[in-house]
Amino acid sequence: MNSVKHKKRYSLRRVVLIVVLTVCAVFFLYPMIFVVLNSFRSTNDIILNPAAWPVKPYFGNYATAWKEMHFPKVFLNTLAITVFGTGGIILTSALCAYALARSDTRVSWVLYGFFAFYLVIPFQIIMVPIGELAADLHLMNIPGIILMYWGLGCPTAIFMFHGFIKSVPRELEESAALDGAGKFYIFFVIVLPLIKTIVATIAVIDVLWMWNDFLLPLLVIKQGTIQLAQQAFKGLSVNKYGPLCASLTISSIPIIIFYLSLQKYIIKGIAAGAVKG
Repeated sequence: MNSVKHKKRYSLRRVVLIVVLTVCAVFFLYPMIFVVLNSFRSTNDIILNPAAWPVKPYFGNYATAWKEMHFPKVFLNTLAITVFGTGGIILTSALCAYALARSDTRVSWVLYGFFAFYLVIPFQIIMVPIGELAADLHLMNIPGIILMYWGLGCPTAIFMFHGFIKSVPRELEESAALDGAGKFYIFFVIVLPLIKTIVATIAVIDVLWMWNDFLLPLLVIKQGTIQLAQQAFKGLSVNKYGPLCASLTISSIPIIIFYLSLQKYIIKGIAAGAVKG
């Protein structure tokens, strides 16, 4: 009898949990649904009733967004910045974190402290000096902003890599060294595959950051990225809500696909971090 009551309580809790999670999912997904639905409505219809359902889908917004944004050009620029920026951050920060984690000197701990201290500095405090530095060093271009992303993104990545690399047993590296393996071989063949979960996590964080970033490209290159091109649809005298929603929809598709493809590694990384804690 008690077991039957326990099963009923468990089933009721499960149903309540599913209902609550479904409501939360709809709540968090509503802005995305709102944008997608309005991308199939004309600007006049959106102004009259922003929350209405598109009775007759209007595909002209996508053509307008594609043309006025020069979408292929800004897409390739944003893709190049994101790919090379993220790749550079992962490579340089992983190597730096490995050197710091495997060195027990006072200098290494001081350097690690500097990287950790950077995490508490808001970007708004340093954005003006960064803009002036970029102008002085002739970095007001796409290669220049990629280098700047490396500098801004490496401290956080080093902090994250450091803890995971410390958990890799040194015995594996010592065995490989006895067999004649060099430092780079040990890092890329032995250590890096063991920390692929944190690599995927950092990749997703940095890709989302660079793909959606507006402020740094505005300071450095002024134009040429997806986020900057979307300014053309919203201003003091221009309100093209339909094309704006269409541009947001097509620009979010690649990043959603990328996130979903690495989602399992992010979950593994979170679980591994919880075990370490």
